[in-house]
Parts: sequence; C-alpha cells; structure tokens
Amino acid sequence: LVDGGDVVEDCNPSTPMPNGRPTARLDVVATGLPNDAPPIRILVRTPRKAPLDMAWFIEGRDVFSDLQFGWGEATGIEIEQMAEISVAYPGIPGIATRIVWRFQTQVLVEAGGWLQVSLPEGFAPSCDNGALLAIALPNTGGCNIVDPQTVIILLNSTMVPGEYVFAFGIEPPTLQPIRNEISLILKDENGIVRDAAIDLPGLPIQPRLKIAELPFRWTQAKPLRSTMITLGFEAVEPLPDLVVAPTEQVSEILITMPVGFTHLVGEYNDFTVMNEDMPFKDGDWLDYLQKDRLRIILNLNRSAWTTLKAGRYEFRFPALVPSPLPTFNVWHLALCSPNYPEGCNRITDPAVLVVYPIPGFVLGEVYTGPGAMNLGSTAGAAGLQATLPLRWMLALLLYAPFAVEAAFC
Repeated sequence: LVDGGDVVEDCNPSTPMPNGRPTARLDVVATGLPNDAPPIRILVRTPRKAPLDMAWFIEGRDVFSDLQFGWGEATGIEIEQMAEISVAYPGIPGIATRIVWRFQTQVLVEAGGWLQVSLPEGFAPSCDNGALLAIALPNTGGCNIVDPQTVIILLNSTMVPGEYVFAFGIEPPTLQPIRNEISLILKDENGIVRDAAIDLPGLPIQPRLKIAELPFRWTQAKPLRSTMITLGFEAVEPLPDLVVAPTEQVSEILITMPVGFTHLVGEYNDFTVMNEDMPFKDGDWLDYLQKDRLRIILNLNRSAWTTLKAGRYEFRFPALVPSPLPTFNVWHLALCSPNYPEGCNRITDPAVLVVYPIPGFVLGEVYTGPGAMNLGSTAGAAGLQATLPLRWMLALLLYAPFAVEAAFC
C-alpha cells in the first residue's frame, strides 16, 4: 500500500481467481467508503509481457456477509519494451564471437546502476581480455558473469536519455536452445528496474555452418575522406551441400554500412574479392546501386554437390567516412539463404541465415591488427587514394490481468 488516503487501512495479496488472475484485498476503515473516495495507490510488479486481456476489475464486498455492493472496470497498463532495441550475433556453434546490443532509453540512471543481460541456455559469455566493447556507453566498470545466462555491465557514470550501443564476447551453443529468448534490463543503483526489453527472440543456431569472422580493416579514419575497407569470413569447413543441409545454403552475401557511410563502388573493378574460389552468379553478381550496402550474389548449387570451399573470403572496397560518426557505428556482414525470392536487402530480412555485427572505427583510429603493415603504411594509403576517381572525393477486491510476477502491496 503506497497511499490509502483516509479510507484504506491495509492491502494484502489475496486468493487468485480460477483463471489465474492475481487479486489483492484492500481493507477500508470502519466508517466505510465515502462517495467521493480519494485515489488509492498500491505497488504492483509489471509482467514480462503485456497480457492478452489488460483490463483491471474492482468490486466492493461486505466484510461480514461477502455480499457484493458494486464493481468497476478500468483500462490496464501498457507494457512498453525498451525503445529501438536490437541485438545481433552469428548463431554459429562452437566459434567465439560477439553479441552487439543497441537500445534507446528515456530514463536517467545515476552512476552505480547496471545493465543486466539474460542469455539463452547453452551460451558461453566472455568478459575477459577486452571482450566488453563500450561502443556508445557511459564510463563502465567492466562486465561480470553472474552465471552462464546472466551478464552484468556496471555503469560508473550517469546514463542520460539517449541511444546506446555495447558488445561483449559469446560462444553460441551446439544446438538451438529450447527457450531461445534474450533480455536486457536497466537497473538503478538500488537495483530497481528502470527500463527493460524482455524475452526478445534469439537468433537461430546454424549447426552445420562453420564460419568465423575475419578482422575488420581500414586504411585511414579521417572525416569526409575515403578509406579502403576490408572485411570477410573464413569457412572453417566446406559449407554443407544441398543434400545434407537444404535450409543452410548460402546464395548471397550482404554488407551494410553504418548510417552516414557510403561506399564508392561505381563499377566491378572497384570491388575486390580476395579469393578466386568464390563461385559468382553468371552476369550481374554484384549489386552496388544502393550506396549504404553491397550485395554479392553466388551460384553455389549448380548441382547438389557444389558448395563453398574451406578458406578465407575477404572483400575490399572504398568508402567515404562521414563526420560526425553515427552512434550506432556497427557494420554488418550477412550470409543469406536462396529460399526467399526477394533476396537479402536488410539484415532483418527472413533470408538472413547468419549476421556478423562488426564494430567500426573512431575518427583518427589507426588499424594495428593483422595485415596492418600492408594496409596502414603511408605508401599503401597514398597508392589507394590515387586510384579513386574524382567523383568519390565529395475490502475492495482488485483483480489484475497479470498472469505472472504480480506482487501487490
């Protein structure tokens, strides 16, 4: 009971209704309930999801005879998930990768709060060796693995309303979890839930695909200048053929860029595939008309036994760096199925089998990973720039509708 005014003395959970609706009993003063009773406030815990029937009911009963004196109905509480929530990770079993979260919140959380991530059963999260990437997040105290399904990201500074992005390491399970759902909860320094996205659908596990992401590389990170991007994947094993895995065939590769980035591919010669074993579609195998994405169309199954060989498959192309960089500074590499005639244009399309979210660079950042000597040298960068065409340079019984986790009073 938060505020009973001068009419409600007590509030306690009561016997649930036959249909499972929780109830609460509110005891009024001996003089009864006046005609102009003040508003009464009680504390409830909202459910994980909005119930199908959101109406609330109230009835007045005599404490001695249990006769009903009156009743009423009210519109229920809208259960709002965290805004603009998205989560991406490749569902490839047994290969270490990352999970990337993007969300918006309208609340302010002081330093000392935390983000709580709930993973499906079988996932192996990692917080070691810089696995936590605060792509767009307040100063953090790192992440802690409470158990294999729960990861805590500590907030050492205030989180104001806005958009946020972060990532940490995971290894997906061998088989798809029975309950393949994932949640993100924002709590304040007192452990009170301030915002949440509960039971989001997890991405599918592709048990027969053994594919790992290759390092993301760039030549320079200067605003409004061109840079040469290199990204790709490694087929650890040959991709399964049509007979073995008809639902895990790859017919397209989709590369999408963060908002503001544009590729500078104007003809086939501007796009380099660094593996001659990749079987392209005859004719127009590269779609570069949309400047924020690139589509590579394959022809793997000319027969049931034609498939993508084991090996490294990298793609190199020029892109223009925006200023400022977007908050959601994440590139995506998606492998798509041929089972959808419209193909693959967005990472949310049903044709997407696997998506690799790739955190981008910040302005002024120098690539120092594998291949840095070839891509990052002054001579190499100058040589690449020189090849760019000029066009690229620009006792009241209260009946609640909540079926789960209703806690009254």
